[in-house]
Parts: sequence; C-alpha cells; structure tokens
Amino acid sequence: MRKEKIVIIRNAASQDFGGGERFPVFLAEILKDKQLDPVIISRSKKLLAFADERGIKNVTGWWWSKQQWSGLNNLLIPVYILWQLLLFAYYFVLFIKLKPSTIHIQSKDDFIAATYAGRILGKNIVWTDHADLKHVWENVTVHFKNPIGKMILVAAKHTHSITVVSKSEKELVTNNLGQSSKILEKIQVVYNGVVDQSAHYKHSEGDTFKYIVAGRLVKDKGISEAISAFKVLRQKYKNIQLDLIGDGPDAKTFMLEASGVPSINFYGHQTNPLEYISKANVFVHPTYHEGFSVALVEASMLSMPIIATSVGGNVEIIINNETGLLVPSHSIDELLMAMEELLVNKHLRDKIGTNARTQYQEKFQFDKIVSQQFIPLYGVIV
Repeated sequence: MRKEKIVIIRNAASQDFGGGERFPVFLAEILKDKQLDPVIISRSKKLLAFADERGIKNVTGWWWSKQQWSGLNNLLIPVYILWQLLLFAYYFVLFIKLKPSTIHIQSKDDFIAATYAGRILGKNIVWTDHADLKHVWENVTVHFKNPIGKMILVAAKHTHSITVVSKSEKELVTNNLGQSSKILEKIQVVYNGVVDQSAHYKHSEGDTFKYIVAGRLVKDKGISEAISAFKVLRQKYKNIQLDLIGDGPDAKTFMLEASGVPSINFYGHQTNPLEYISKANVFVHPTYHEGFSVALVEASMLSMPIIATSVGGNVEIIINNETGLLVPSHSIDELLMAMEELLVNKHLRDKIGTNARTQYQEKFQFDKIVSQQFIPLYGVIV
C-alpha cells in the first residue's frame, strides 16, 4: 500500500538555522513515525545536512537569496515575476514526479510558485508562517505599495489552511489584512513544539554556573545586552560563564564586545544545541522580537530556569516567576537583575524548571501537536 507523501518546503538565508529551520525536520520525523512519507525541499545546506543526519528524505531545491524588494528594488518586479514563473515550472515538474497528496509550504517565495503549481495539480496546500507574513503583508491594502505582498495575498486565497506560530503573530498578520479579508478564515494558531528528548539530555549543573544563549548572532537577538550584563555580573561573581551557541553576520562584533572578558565562549553553529543547553544552569533569551521560540520550548523540556524578554510569542510560553522570568527588551539592568536572581536563588531556579517542564508536557509536545493539528489539515488518515 502506497504511503501518503507529504512535501515540506522551507528555505532561508544561508546563515539562518533556528527553530524555523529545524521545524521541518522534526515535523518530518513524526510524520514518518505515523507511516506517512515526508520529503523536505530546501536550498539551505544546514537544513539539508540536518535532514540527512536524522534520516529524512530531502531534495535540494531552488531559492534566490535576494529577498529585499522594497524601495527602488520595486523597479525589478518584472525580474521577480520571471523568477516566480521559473520557480513555478520547477515545482510543477517536481510535484508530478513526487506525487504528493499535500504540499506544506513554509517560506516566502515558495508561497507563490509552489502554491500555484500544487493547486493546478489538485494538491492540498498548507502554509506555515514562521513570523514572515507580518512583514510580507505590511501595507498590502494600500494602493501602489508592496506588490509582492499583494501577489502572496492572492496566492493565499488558493490555500486550504494557513498556520501561524503564536497568538501574537496572528494578531500582527490579521491587522495588516483588515477584518473583512476572507483570508482570516484560513488562519489558525498552531504552536511549534519539540519531541521530548529529555531522557537523552538530562539537565545537569556543574561547578561553574553557566548561562547560555542559543540563536542567530544578530543585533536583534539581544546578544550585546547579554554580554554587557554578564560583564557586570562577573565583576561580583567569578565562578560564572556565558556560552553562546549560533552563528550570524554580527558574530565578529559580539566577539569584540566580549574580548578581554574571561568565561565568555562562542561555540558557533551547532545542529544539536541541546548538548550544550542541558549542561547550563540558566537559559537566556534576550531577543527584541520573537514570533515563537522553539529554543524556549526546548529549554522548558529540559526543566531549565529561563530568562526571556517580554516580546511576541515569548509571553505565551513564559509566565513571569512561574515558568521563567520576563524582562523588558533592550534593558541591560533588568536582564542583569534577573541573571543575578537566578544565580543566588536556587529555590526559584528549581520552581521555574519544574513548572516549565510541566507546561511543556501539557502544551508543547510536538508529536501531540502534529497528530492533533497538522495531520488533520493534511486530510489523511493515519
């Protein structure tokens, strides 16, 4: 009996490898366990390597790294349309070859080309927005603005469903569309989760008290604030350490900021950051904005004490003083106080870790999310 094939499409910039890029692989693993036949299509070498590592079938796809089309770049819209026609032809041929029943699209350019190719072939089309559509559909209701956003909005009419990663993202997306848009009926919140791996990565605390930040090394992730707060804290407490997992265009800037300060370690890109996270004492997520952080869910899974900024989807995961500590974004002083509080207050660390783990089990186990929310969208029986 032929297994139902599910095509999952996700593209991203070459330096990006966060929750949105690992999501397709985790999703495919669960679909495979459910006796479906997932195939990932991507141009991201990091994503494809991760899929290979986890034994998931994948295809190297097409993707254009040029993603900025605002301002004077609007003059190049005819070139973009030509690109979409070529991408449509590529997907049309590929879908004929793969014969999927559902096409699950998760990146901007593919929202157009893959949707039309799939619909012409009579496929079920599902979109998952990893915090892009709030930008893609900005000013989409204004005449003569954002032509690409308008193209993606028209393509959205041909989808069967659109999932967004948090309530805050849904609000931001729908605010751009207006309350009369028929697209609103298609949009629903489906949280990103993670499969429970805690048995393989037991949270352990060593002699040195470790803070860890995991994410892209860009300014908007609040890396400078974490480094600055740690510098002050280390003047008072010597046996502490700050570990940073990830890579990005601002990595050298942050390394310069950390130079001369003992115990700040940069470990670069890691396909499996849980090995590092599980050995830390506190997980720190000082981002300026966030759709939904898989890293926070992973830390919760590991019963980690957490500090996060009170932005976006973070507040849907972190209940202040219960499943973590919330601090304002951009605030070095508030971050410093939270880092010191968890350093000296073991009772609070234990309480937060236990509560975070309980919440994870109730809301963010990804196998349950896939079974109860994604697979019904695919219209298949498992």
